[in-house]
Amino acid sequence: MTLWKKNSAVCLAALLLWVAPLAGAGGVGTGYSNPGAGRVEGLSGVGTRAAEFLTIPVGPRGVAMGGAFRAVADDITSIYWNPAGLGFLSRPEVLLTVIERPLDIRYSYGAVAVPVWDQRMVLGAFISVLGSGDQEITTETQPDGTGAFFSAYSLSAGGSLAYNFSDRFSAGITVKNVHEDINGLTQDAIAFDMGTNYHDELLGVPVRLAFAVTNMGTNLSFGGDKLRVDVGAEDIYPGQDVGRLPRKAYRETSAFPLPTSFHISASAALLQRERHGLLAAVEFAENSNLPISAGLGAEYSYRINAKSSVALRAGWRIQTDEVLAGGDASMRGLSAGGGYSYRLYKVAIRADYAWRDLGLLGANHSFSLSFGL
Repeated sequence: MTLWKKNSAVCLAALLLWVAPLAGAGGVGTGYSNPGAGRVEGLSGVGTRAAEFLTIPVGPRGVAMGGAFRAVADDITSIYWNPAGLGFLSRPEVLLTVIERPLDIRYSYGAVAVPVWDQRMVLGAFISVLGSGDQEITTETQPDGTGAFFSAYSLSAGGSLAYNFSDRFSAGITVKNVHEDINGLTQDAIAFDMGTNYHDELLGVPVRLAFAVTNMGTNLSFGGDKLRVDVGAEDIYPGQDVGRLPRKAYRETSAFPLPTSFHISASAALLQRERHGLLAAVEFAENSNLPISAGLGAEYSYRINAKSSVALRAGWRIQTDEVLAGGDASMRGLSAGGGYSYRLYKVAIRADYAWRDLGLLGANHSFSLSFGL
């Protein structure tokens, strides 16, 4: 048995040992367990998890492929999809992407990654911001608005590390701080993403197998001075001189777990010619905030010349948490997009675009610009 085959076997065994306890863990209360536990069968958990902005997919390439990207990820967007994919980077990369969401909400994401130690290790960092802008305050008695406004934002920032254990196996971890602010009320948490990537050949076809766990972390609950209230005087025993004086009180808010999920993904390079390439990928996810979901994706690439190339992508994210309403949601989950890359001197520039149908919420668009230095 050759040395690389021995290393591959050892790495695959380590991968299975790492994944097994994660797949069989218990309740979801702490955020460090089976993502599907605690969710009512057949019902969506949307709205019962904190910081759901963490589930917004980053990078048009992965979005256009229906989210079936964790075994494909080999660029800087691996920080979001699967930190183990950073191990494929051979040079520093910088990324900026903007995602348009419904109701004029915008999600911006920036990242940088640098290979070190003869490319055996890759270090990365990112920051993401979801901003809603000014929103009018409504109440039960004034559902059309009170004339007053509030603002809200969600922010996440952290660092990633990927390590190539061999030429066939890599693993990575992302540690991030999660912060949300709604009209002065704030909540914070620490979260982790972990992933692996095993790559080899099957019947002469290059294949990759990836496992990832995302958004494991502490629960969140809102706090802040706006939760402080004045409580008036109270007569404990009417008619007697016994009572409570006016005092200050602090409202306590409920704590909610993060949207943890476990992903199994596989991809294959079905075509690798001098100018043409074709990738296909599939992914399954066990989610704490959704029923089990799946993704299918494909990418066709064409090298125009030594300096430039183009790619076309398509995918479908299969989710069962939304009831179809006529034809309004019939295209839900479909996605498409493309990209163009050009080498200017020693700098590789890549622009990507993706369109994704969100069903009853309509479609959204994402754009990104990345640089390989």
